[in-house]
Amino acid sequence: MRKKVAWIFVIALLLGILSFSFIPNTTSVAAKRPARHQSHKRHKPVKHKKNPRLKPTATTTLIPQPSAKHVLTILSVGDSLGEDLGYGLQDIIGSDPYIHLVLDAVGSTGLANVAYYNWPVILQEELAKYHPQIMVIVIGGNDAVGFDQNGSPVEFGTALWRRDYALRVAGMMSEAEKIKCQVFWVGLPVMSATSVLPNTSMELLNSVYAAEAKVHPGVIYIPTWNLFMSRSKSFTQYLKNPSGDLLTVRDSDGVHIAPPAGQELIASDVLLEINKTDHLHICTSSTNYWPEFNVSGCPS
Repeated sequence: MRKKVAWIFVIALLLGILSFSFIPNTTSVAAKRPARHQSHKRHKPVKHKKNPRLKPTATTTLIPQPSAKHVLTILSVGDSLGEDLGYGLQDIIGSDPYIHLVLDAVGSTGLANVAYYNWPVILQEELAKYHPQIMVIVIGGNDAVGFDQNGSPVEFGTALWRRDYALRVAGMMSEAEKIKCQVFWVGLPVMSATSVLPNTSMELLNSVYAAEAKVHPGVIYIPTWNLFMSRSKSFTQYLKNPSGDLLTVRDSDGVHIAPPAGQELIASDVLLEINKTDHLHICTSSTNYWPEFNVSGCPS
């Protein structure tokens, strides 16, 4: 009897072992799922980097050399200082048949008083109309003032003013970035001590433009503070060019940029940055007062 029970026990044990070996290994399958998911995440950035258009950068450009096949459209916007820059660009490259220069700056405008001239809305319309590859902008001469935000006054220079004004600047940059338009945001130049614009206010405005340009990959900030300074590092109305000619570069109001020499000076500086950033070879007019800004190989 005992032998019979023992054999039954042995047979039952063997059947149990055999049946356990055929149970699916659900634990090992479940453990593999997170690994597949993590692998998918790791490959996402690689796929994103393959298309540089997804995130334009300041050093990588898709702008071809201007030609009959690839006409370059440059949109120039801003306030009256923006007008000065636009006229300078018109002087030095306006005769280039392969460059479509759109002068769209408007005097007495800015980003503080959008009730007078709503630049964010106007810019959106102009970008849709002209489809520029490049936008240059000088603005801010009228913006050293407080403004209303949602019905409440915001005092110039306060932390709230800086935050809200920065949002307006960022909005302008973002509008251009939406259509893959590269932005060259030109800083305000130094003002005369006798002008109506305090240099401390101009420096505050410039700090906002420079800070926002850093976080917008398609934007280049071009400082011009030292461009109109004497050797003693102070505002000057006159500068000598390489030929030794003493030229008037700033208006008597100590704010605006004098034509033609001053306007061509700031335009030459901006064009030099465009050429360097986008690896272009845009030559200036032979009548330009400042040939030292021209790229190599261009007639002087």
